[in-house]
Amino acid sequence: MFKTEILAAVLAICSVSLAAPAPAPTDAMPPASVTETAAATATPPATPTGLSKVQQILLSDTRADAINNVLKDDKDFLFDFNTARKFGPGAGGEIVQATRKAFPALTGTGIGMAVGFLGPCGFNTPHVHNRATELLIVTKGTVVSEMVVENGVENEAKQPRNVMNTLTELQATPYYMGALHTQFNPTCDNVTFVAPLSSDDFGANTIAQAYFALEDDTIRAAAGNHVSGADVDKFRQFISTNVALGVEKCLMDCKIPKN
Repeated sequence: MFKTEILAAVLAICSVSLAAPAPAPTDAMPPASVTETAAATATPPATPTGLSKVQQILLSDTRADAINNVLKDDKDFLFDFNTARKFGPGAGGEIVQATRKAFPALTGTGIGMAVGFLGPCGFNTPHVHNRATELLIVTKGTVVSEMVVENGVENEAKQPRNVMNTLTELQATPYYMGALHTQFNPTCDNVTFVAPLSSDDFGANTIAQAYFALEDDTIRAAAGNHVSGADVDKFRQFISTNVALGVEKCLMDCKIPKN
């Protein structure tokens, strides 16, 4: 009898709970939808301060955030190679570079640009680009181009092959990433070329300066021990920073005195 009464009481309580309707939402606090909740929490992060534009762009969550928060001015998307010229440091001309540091809008694009201005007999000394392939296009004048690609690329005499061409207006040549290359203006007129590169931070390593930055003993060994310490110092003193006057015949033809 006692067990029967307990079971009846439990069933009565369950029936009341199941029958009770759920409380209706009040007008003051309507239930939030999933979309509304997500939108409420997706506040944009604060724009970093005290950083360069390149650093801010690299820290941006999206390209849209970088443009909206960092590249706010339309002029951020304009680079003027003429105003960027310094007319030096070499006597034969200069190379103006549009990298992400000089032109932050390039950050993350994987492309950069160099424009070369070579005066009469101007010589862009041998160099490599650490992180990019280059396509050089002559837009004015004549350029003699040379490239040594890598070990194992040889001529018929089994010597390192020098890929050499004379380029005139609107002719082009590629320089592979890490390949040694150089340009020379063999005329008495000014030359201009443009060179897109496959990196916004392509880098450059000028071979003569890099070679003579080594220890004297290393230089002598690499040269077959035919260079003395005094010669090394002499070469260090006379190597130009970037673009130098070169090729004696051109200097004579253009009546340019040697230094």
